Amino acid sequence: MKKINEIVGTKIVLASFFLVFPVVFFGTTGIVFGQGTPTGEICDGKDDNGNGVVDEGVNCDHYLSYLLDKSINPIKVSLRDQFISPTDFELVLIERLLNPVKKLHEGLVFNPKRPDLHYLAYRLKSPVTFVPRSVLIENQFEKNTIKVTKPRYLLTPTGKKKIGIPIEKLLSTMPSTAAGKLIASVVPSIPQNANHYLCYDVEPYTTAEGVLVKDQFQNGQFEVIRGLYLCNPTEKTHNGKVSEIIDRDNHLMCYEAIPHNQVNRKAITHDQFGITSQLAVRTEEICVPTVKTHLPTACTHPDEQGTAVVFDGNTAFQNTGGQLTIVQSALGTTGQTADAMLQSVPATVVTRTGTPATGETYIFETEMLSMTLTGSGRVLNLPTSFETHVGPRTTGNPVQSFDTDMFRLQGQLPPGDPDFDLLRITAGTYFGLPSPGHTTLTQLPDGNWNVDSFFDITYRIDFVGAPGGPLSGQSGSTTGTIRMADTCPPVEPAPNAN
Repeated sequence: MKKINEIVGTKIVLASFFLVFPVVFFGTTGIVFGQGTPTGEICDGKDDNGNGVVDEGVNCDHYLSYLLDKSINPIKVSLRDQFISPTDFELVLIERLLNPVKKLHEGLVFNPKRPDLHYLAYRLKSPVTFVPRSVLIENQFEKNTIKVTKPRYLLTPTGKKKIGIPIEKLLSTMPSTAAGKLIASVVPSIPQNANHYLCYDVEPYTTAEGVLVKDQFQNGQFEVIRGLYLCNPTEKTHNGKVSEIIDRDNHLMCYEAIPHNQVNRKAITHDQFGITSQLAVRTEEICVPTVKTHLPTACTHPDEQGTAVVFDGNTAFQNTGGQLTIVQSALGTTGQTADAMLQSVPATVVTRTGTPATGETYIFETEMLSMTLTGSGRVLNLPTSFETHVGPRTTGNPVQSFDTDMFRLQGQLPPGDPDFDLLRITAGTYFGLPSPGHTTLTQLPDGNWNVDSFFDITYRIDFVGAPGGPLSGQSGSTTGTIRMADTCPPVEPAPNAN
């Protein structure tokens, strides 16, 4: 945050207040695996720990991901990794195919050690909550602290062949003997002794790296522009069969890579869930071997004359379920939902007026609302402003509980988008869309404050499809309500001095 208004003698330094709207999270109670920690050696073509061996004991296979859109019957699995105890998920769609690649970066060549090992990425669904957390990652591109927000994909070890035949239809109509011969002749085997991965969304951030990669579909130069997913090795249980973690220290970090080359290549894939024909549409991400350290998170604000600033740079609100509905699904139309993040940018101006005793108003101008469209992963950035009202509280009390209100929120996509002539979101009491909330400040033994907040946001989204785009001729409005709650654990209140 580069611009701050000082009003009523109060200066707010708000680095990046963000609201993550539609996230489905998963519980962390119970026993979980221990954290994988950097060992001093990463896959970078160097002897990082000084013992004379380059890339000793680390995974050095890289992957280029391709967009798929393969409908499936829902599959139920239980997953456990370094973040979560056994949690039930439903697999609802196959969205990515990951090919092993030969990669050239900064003069170093990395050849895949397992060219037979591909992965399918299944989109996940579950009603259970997940508490976001910060982790330190290190790979060839960066050493960086990132925030993991929600589970998105299960990666399954997969065999692949470049054959364009409707394998499912053929197998369903053949006698069993003929089907067995066809499988033996054209269907790839499932790779063994390989990790499954549970991939989590991260708060997107920009980066800039150039790489040259080659796989079975293409050979070309790509620019890595944005961090998207962190993938943990995971234990998977399906129909009573447990797939153990093979190597719990090897992780993958996936970055958006441009250009998104159209390839439209057909293939047959084979994993634990079956044999399927696939159409790889275009390139999406490059996934690189990564080591990870979990960092503790906190939701504490410094003391300010017996109370705390309610919204500051550490405030993080997460929705407890669902997605923003942009286009409602109906006969003859295709529904469109999105994940969204509202965050500060360098041009953001924050104004705080009022006092704790009488109530306060926070106004955020020139925020950025980023909507990530379900399926394609395309990100739409909407310049946004919003205003919140905070009820009065009594300074000096060790526990201060008061009502809040998302009074207004409005954002609109700039002109020129290929999919939308108009995309606008409005929310808040000012627009007749009541969005009440509540906050509790609890003083900690060190004098700082734990903040526990939520808003029940009622929103309206208006859209008009752009001519020639996938939504051409469509328009409409949708409304919905989502709860956004912060992610901090409760703490014991400090003893009352009286």
